[in-house]
Amino acid sequence: MKSYKYRVYPTKKQVTEISLQIEKGRLLYNKLLALKKDAYKNNGINLSRKDLYRQVKENNEMHSQVSQNIAGRIDKAYKNFFARIKRRERKKGFPRFKKHGAYNSLTLPQITNPNNIGKKTYFPKIGWLNIKYHRAIQGTPKTLTIKKAKSGKYFITISCGNVPKERIKVGNREVGIDLGLNHFITTSDGEFFDHPKPMKQLSNQRKRLARQFSKTKKRSNNRNKARVKLARTDEKITNTRNDFGWKLCRKLIEKYGAIYAENLNVKGMIKNHYFARAITDVSWSDFTNKLSFKAESAGGKVVKVNPKNTSQKCSGCGEIVRKTLATRTHKCPYCGLEIDRDINAAQNILTKGKIGQELSKYKPVGVEATTDGISPKQALSMKQEIPLQ
Repeated sequence: MKSYKYRVYPTKKQVTEISLQIEKGRLLYNKLLALKKDAYKNNGINLSRKDLYRQVKENNEMHSQVSQNIAGRIDKAYKNFFARIKRRERKKGFPRFKKHGAYNSLTLPQITNPNNIGKKTYFPKIGWLNIKYHRAIQGTPKTLTIKKAKSGKYFITISCGNVPKERIKVGNREVGIDLGLNHFITTSDGEFFDHPKPMKQLSNQRKRLARQFSKTKKRSNNRNKARVKLARTDEKITNTRNDFGWKLCRKLIEKYGAIYAENLNVKGMIKNHYFARAITDVSWSDFTNKLSFKAESAGGKVVKVNPKNTSQKCSGCGEIVRKTLATRTHKCPYCGLEIDRDINAAQNILTKGKIGQELSKYKPVGVEATTDGISPKQALSMKQEIPLQ
């Protein structure tokens, strides 16, 4: 499955109808959620998705499939809630009623006119939409979602199946990448890529707009205008981050067929209040997810590596050389190697990734390969005929 997102330019009449349909969807969501809660509280009955479908069967105010999708959202919300309990997550997220403004999309789970998608698009109860198709759609259109963003803009998302692999000429080299704040990415080849850091650039503007918003009167037109201005600034930050991420992903994939990256615990790292804002701005997790998706769709691969001691170990001799974050140059007293600490870390990631891939070929199925406690020279000198214990 692959999704395509396009900007919609609705007429004034369609804007009114979209808002009306979204509000009807919100009320239906709250009604079905109340029925499910009351049925379990009063009678001990857990209403299934089919039971919720029967409740929306006679709803003529909305398209039948859109109504069924709303019932499906409630069922999915409950499944996600119990899945989080099973994983013992701290925040369980029990399904809640949607207040005004919190529900902002409608989904048509089965497109009735897939051949027209890409030329003109019809959404039930709203009509033919004026859409700017800035890129061609590949695959078979399956679902259609119309959404009103906080900035006041309208978008549609088309999910397609049977999407062919992207025609990207994947490189035949291997590289290790180190994620950081000083340089966003440092490669084992010695290249540096810096992040635009849009949150940092627009922080003063966002603070000013946030102050203006906080001073407006609730439910007033001025408050709504201030909210839209703030939302558009946030949208610009998101767009800048996404644009940089996708372009950098493609640049790396065109050059390297195998990319080894650190498997960072970002959730744990942002608990440090000194670095939380900077880490959130560069969005490491979002970038690695994009890189994995792009590489897989093009025929390459991204391998996550345990980041333990990648910054402290010497890439030349394998000895541990302790450094603080303030020390930006790696100087090894054992072999005399002197390079940038990020390049040293990237080279260690590359070595660790290669060794892990080699060891995984001879490990029993289901056992994760690791190189912790094994020096690069020891691992590379192992005879392949001897099974690992």
